[in-house]
Amino acid sequence: MILYHKQRGNMRTIVLILLTVACLFFEGCEKKLDPVQFVRHYLELHRAHDIDGLLALHTDDTEFVLSKEQRLRGKKALRDLLEWDAVLESELTMRGISMRGDTIRIDTVIERNRLFKALGTEQVIYKPGTRFVLRNGLIAGTYPAGMSEESVKDGKKEFRRLIRWLSVNRPDTLARLLPGGKLRQDGASARLWLKVLEEWKQVEP
Repeated sequence: MILYHKQRGNMRTIVLILLTVACLFFEGCEKKLDPVQFVRHYLELHRAHDIDGLLALHTDDTEFVLSKEQRLRGKKALRDLLEWDAVLESELTMRGISMRGDTIRIDTVIERNRLFKALGTEQVIYKPGTRFVLRNGLIAGTYPAGMSEESVKDGKKEFRRLIRWLSVNRPDTLARLLPGGKLRQDGASARLWLKVLEEWKQVEP
C-alpha cells in the first residue's frame, strides 16, 4: 500500500513537470494579451512622447503604412515619424478596441496636433478600422485607416492656400517639405512646418 501511494505521488510529480514544460513551448498556456491594456500602454507612451518606449513595442522589421504609396519600414523610419509627432505635440485618442487572432482593431482614432490647429482644424477623425498586427506580442505592422471625409474637407482649403503661398514665396522650402509631392515626416520637417506656418500667418492672416 505504501509503495502504491509512492508510485501515485511520483506519477503526479511527473505529470506536473510535463505540463510545466508544455506551457513553455505551447502558446495555449501563455497569458493572453489584453488588447485594451496594450493600446492604453501605447497611448501613455505616445502622450509622453517616449520614443524609445514606443519603439520597444515594435518588431525590428515593423512597418507603418501611411498610404498605398508610402510605407515606413524598420525602427529607424518609425523613429522619424515618432519625432514628427513629438515636435507637433500630437495627442491620440483611441476607442472601440477589439482583437481577432494577432490583429488589434480600433474603431475610432482621433488626433490633435499643432499643425492641424494652425490650419484651423482642432482635431482629425480617422475612419473605422485602424489596425495593429502583432507578432509575439510586438507590433509588426500599423495600418491607419484614412481620414474621414469631413476631416479632410476641414483642413484641405487652408492647406492648399499654404501650398500656393509656399510655391510662390518659398519654392525651395516646399521642395524640402514635400519631396516628390510626398509629405516628409520627421522632427526637422515638423519644426520647419511650424516655422513656415508662423511666417505665413503673419503675411496671410
